[in-house]
Amino acid sequence: MILQILKKIPIQMKNWLTQILGLCTAVLLLSSCEKDENQIVAKPGRETTLTTVSTNVPLTLEDKDKTYVVYSWTPVSFGYQGEVVTYTLEVDKKGNEFASPKSYSTGAALTKTFTVNEINNLMIDLGAVQDDKTKEYSPIELEVRAKAALGASPTANALAKYSPVTALSGKPYNANAAIVYPSLWVPGAYQGWAPEKAPLIASGDKANTKTYEGYINFTGTDLNFKLTSVAAWSGTNYGKGDADNTLSTDGGAGNLQVPSPGYYLIKANTDKLTWSAEKTTWAVIGSATSKGWDADTPMTYDPATGVWTVTTTLSADGKIKFRANSDWAINYGDKLVDGKGDGLLEGGADDIAVPGAGNYTITLDLSKGAGNYSYTFKKN
Repeated sequence: MILQILKKIPIQMKNWLTQILGLCTAVLLLSSCEKDENQIVAKPGRETTLTTVSTNVPLTLEDKDKTYVVYSWTPVSFGYQGEVVTYTLEVDKKGNEFASPKSYSTGAALTKTFTVNEINNLMIDLGAVQDDKTKEYSPIELEVRAKAALGASPTANALAKYSPVTALSGKPYNANAAIVYPSLWVPGAYQGWAPEKAPLIASGDKANTKTYEGYINFTGTDLNFKLTSVAAWSGTNYGKGDADNTLSTDGGAGNLQVPSPGYYLIKANTDKLTWSAEKTTWAVIGSATSKGWDADTPMTYDPATGVWTVTTTLSADGKIKFRANSDWAINYGDKLVDGKGDGLLEGGADDIAVPGAGNYTITLDLSKGAGNYSYTFKKN
């Protein structure tokens, strides 16, 4: 029958059909050979177990860069020769049955390390509840498991193996809360001579009880103030010393004073009994701004919120820094650890990478004293 049909069609089409028939025959033969001789059969494989190593580091802002927990698991076998197994650590809120877990792919690696800050953010992302008044977070319980998949194809999950679930619980901290450092309070006429309500300057280091700095916005016509060791008049009160820019601990000493209203960097050394005040205005500068590193983009101070802001367009892959008085004598960046910043500013530190191209409101908050200077980007 096939030969009769071939006799009736043109020679070129005959050649084409002959090639197709030959190809189909080859495919059938190869398929038959593989089925008969080279069939791959799964053998019993190994499961995985998950091990948790806690470092006993507190879940606090002060320890944010320290290692909080290390997860490790045993290798998995699916029983296939030449198999490629990829691993993922999954974390979800307890009771959610891993319906929408946070996933951390590790490739072939059998371990995953988390810092305090990473776990803190994870707990917040997975639903830790924040009190509207105190801004504190409630404790939260999470569940963690290791997942092993055969390869990385879309169908790999159908064969996935999971470790037994382990628990992770804790109480996240509020990253916007100030770290408590040794401090001096700055009561004065500008705020009603009320030390219990006065802003502070801080040491920036819990072991430092001698040098302090911070930013104070002095308003009005009476620019007198003092420094106090506690948020009350009952501690050591620092007033004007015998020489310029010196301090006295004599309770009857005169007041300190700045020359004109403005936003001042106040520094004090209670060991040497010296102090200084430098008036500042603030700006952003950098490759992400339209002016580049050649000129400032000025910021505006809001006395109601106590922060500096600017709304501007930023370019992708650019960087910025904050600087005072159009000069580099006072400038702040974000110190990078493993290529990442923490949102806190340090003098002369690394350039700050912007989140991406777009129009942003950039906020600079210098109101909480040394060690707690911070910044944020909000895309508009």
